[in-house]
Amino acid sequence: MVCDQLHPHVAIGRADESDLIVRGNLISRLHARIEFNRNRFLLTDQSTNGTFVQIVGQEEAFVRRDSMPIKGEGMIGLGRVPDVDSPQTIRFVCEES
Repeated sequence: MVCDQLHPHVAIGRADESDLIVRGNLISRLHARIEFNRNRFLLTDQSTNGTFVQIVGQEEAFVRRDSMPIKGEGMIGLGRVPDVDSPQTIRFVCEES
């Protein structure tokens, strides 16, 4: 899945209408979204259980009903801490343009 100027919004959740569908009992129908705007990526949590973000070289962040910029590379966990071995973990790389 790519989020860029041509596709500036990615909806993440368990709903069939989501751009990135992730199934799980802690995952909301529309759990979070990632937006690309002004050459930066912004993750916005819209869930009940929150979103965990691990960016390489930074402390883990927890976002619930709020937004945070993401950059570099890392992992996103919907409703739980991301686990490298879990199929529910989202891996991301934000490339400089």
